[in-house]
Amino acid sequence: MLTPKQWETIARQASQIYSQLELDIIEEISKRITNVGYANTVVHNDALIAQEMGMLYQDIIGLVSKETEKSKTEIQKIFENAGIETLKFDDKIYKEAGLNPIPIKQSKSMLQLLTATALKTNNNLSNLCMTTANNAQNDFLNAIDNAYLEVSTGVKSYSSAIIDAINKTSKKGAIVEYPSGYRTSIENAVRMNIVTGVNQTCGKLQEMRADELGWDLMEITAHGGARPEHAEWQGKIVSRSGQKGYLSLDDIGYGEPTGFKGVNCRHDWYPYFKGSTKTYSNEQLDYWKNETVTYNSKEISKYDATQIQRRMERQIRQDKKDIAGLNGILKNATDNKLIEDTKTEFAKKSLTHKTHQNILEDFIQQTSFVKDNSRLYIGSQDKSISNQVSNVTKIANKYNKNVIGMKVNGIAIKEIGEHIISRTYARNVNYDKVIDTLKNPIKYGKIRTDNSMQIKGLNCTIVINMKTGKLVTVFPKKTKKE
Repeated sequence: MLTPKQWETIARQASQIYSQLELDIIEEISKRITNVGYANTVVHNDALIAQEMGMLYQDIIGLVSKETEKSKTEIQKIFENAGIETLKFDDKIYKEAGLNPIPIKQSKSMLQLLTATALKTNNNLSNLCMTTANNAQNDFLNAIDNAYLEVSTGVKSYSSAIIDAINKTSKKGAIVEYPSGYRTSIENAVRMNIVTGVNQTCGKLQEMRADELGWDLMEITAHGGARPEHAEWQGKIVSRSGQKGYLSLDDIGYGEPTGFKGVNCRHDWYPYFKGSTKTYSNEQLDYWKNETVTYNSKEISKYDATQIQRRMERQIRQDKKDIAGLNGILKNATDNKLIEDTKTEFAKKSLTHKTHQNILEDFIQQTSFVKDNSRLYIGSQDKSISNQVSNVTKIANKYNKNVIGMKVNGIAIKEIGEHIISRTYARNVNYDKVIDTLKNPIKYGKIRTDNSMQIKGLNCTIVINMKTGKLVTVFPKKTKKE
């Protein structure tokens, strides 16, 4: 049996495998889309598009091959450690019952099972990840077609079309495709394949051990926040042979995708000595089955709360993918307007990302749940993206801390717009120069029909809404004293 903490470790290790691949693919598509644009337009040149598609395909194949070779050893280690720890726990119970199980390292058949299933899992993931190359080509072509249509018809500007195309690519992510046609993200496929593969392999090892020793009864682990259908049988005794008075393998859905040891199931089992005290009392099981938490003054089941946390975690990961896509533009763009607009979008995404982080932190505090950093990790870019987001949030914090309440031309500043924060970052406006303009304005513009007014300073120009007191935007334009 594996403990909940050991399962958390396996899930964390699984999350780190191929974690970099998805962001690398998103950046690669972003790079190719940017390369097809120049001089404020989008080129619909079949030869150039074909060339970029070919290079994109080859680059992604190379990325997958590199990750596959690296993951082979890591996956093998995960499976071996899980198998050894599973039987280590079970064998202790067998020995207490007077039996003498053969150590797993001396069992050729068990070691072969571990090696074979680990290799199979790695090969399956490699094959799945290879499908991203074709999917990426299709995403690239669709993005170029849409951007060309939007720019050529005047629906969007060049920079808006490019940024929107890459945002859509980032939202979709790097998709793997199963032979059945089912499609999902790389991160979901990797986590699901490894966690499920380890669980099922360890279950097979336990069956081999039980058959070897002629053991029938197994006790299922239990935990709070289990799926409602799994909460019905967790913590109970199962008879592998179908003895009356116990649950059967069919009762727990053993071997079914949605049952015990099925897809993403973290329940386990271990030998039960007939007549001994069960690990979990009926009172404990009933408590877990009906356990609730309070979130935003509303009482909800613990399972529903875990699903809320999963959605928040997925959103934060998506924020990072969006930022990675924009980084792909910034690394390859040469058009100044595209660079400025991309940095503006980047800043907005950063502020949104920070908001989502704060929401998760508040959820953790209210529910007393544990933050699962493994579900937020995106690979080696994680630290870089965090640093970039921090640069934007520092600007926002300065505005909100020091500017709110200041008066300009008799109007109190009551709100800092997201756009002025984003433009301050994108246009490389020095914050101190913003403060100087607000404190020492040179000239005020006319109040426009939308209630906006320019505040001109020595080094920049700021726009404020005179009716709401909201700072709208900033321009790094020098204005001569008058």
